[in-house]
Amino acid sequence: MTNIDTARAETEARRHTADLRRPTRFGEAINRYLGAVGYPDPYTAPPAAVGATGAVSRAERLPAAGVVVVGVDDDPISCIAVDHAAIEAELHGWALRIVNVRRSGKDGAGERLLRRLTDRVHASAPSTPVTSRLAVGPDPAQHLLTEAADAGLLVVGHRRGAAATAFGRSVADRVGRQHTGPVMVVRMPGWPVGPEWGTRPIVVAVDDSEPSRAAVEFALAEAQVRGCDVTLLHIAGDGANLAHRLDTRTNVPVHHEIISGDPVTALLEASDKAAAVVIGRDGHGVLPGPLLIAASHVLPHRAHCPVFQVG
Repeated sequence: MTNIDTARAETEARRHTADLRRPTRFGEAINRYLGAVGYPDPYTAPPAAVGATGAVSRAERLPAAGVVVVGVDDDPISCIAVDHAAIEAELHGWALRIVNVRRSGKDGAGERLLRRLTDRVHASAPSTPVTSRLAVGPDPAQHLLTEAADAGLLVVGHRRGAAATAFGRSVADRVGRQHTGPVMVVRMPGWPVGPEWGTRPIVVAVDDSEPSRAAVEFALAEAQVRGCDVTLLHIAGDGANLAHRLDTRTNVPVHHEIISGDPVTALLEASDKAAAVVIGRDGHGVLPGPLLIAASHVLPHRAHCPVFQVG
């Protein structure tokens, strides 16, 4: 039996085992958020500011290695970004820090926004520690990069179209390129989704580059925490080390697919049935492999699910 045949047999066995499992931890969490609080249309104008209840602590500093930092603004996509950030914090046993950067803090809008989003998390995960920070300045990306310098994960929402206010598309691009740790870009054009969302796999493209291997390691670790499967999309023509890569020793169910066409198109199609896509980056924010360079630029703006940028 070849390595590929062995991998397929193991995949089928794992799939059967997975079918018998209880709902994933991620699925239970995301369905709790979907049921507890409503979602506005993330691509319509935000509602007018309303009063909020609940205290917001901006002074508390928790250990950086155990913190998920999420950048927010007044756009409704921030609600979705906060939910995903809070779920990551819950699954990893970390704290959540919500950051809002404004040019002026005199009107109190930032305080009200942070209270609303903090209350949103408390409604679904009261045990998750939540702090917040209101920063004032002209460069939201730099504030966010500084705030998340040593965080375990940085989360930003993706805004559709050319609008580029506080945490718009340009900020997501910049933090994705410059942050040294994992970044999660939350792009959810079809949100809210149905309860089957929690059963979807994490997808990662594989070539023979070091960032690609880092992406696989991250995807396996994230899947372990979530309790979900991983789908590896192998780039055709890069078969020299394929057998080695298929030997993935992990208790995470791993599925293998070989793609022969444009990897960007394949990843975009796969993202429509994935809970998240993972892409690697080098020190300049892009993958060195020639077939995957475009993917690191395109996916955060066109994927149908959140995108992790790692490496």
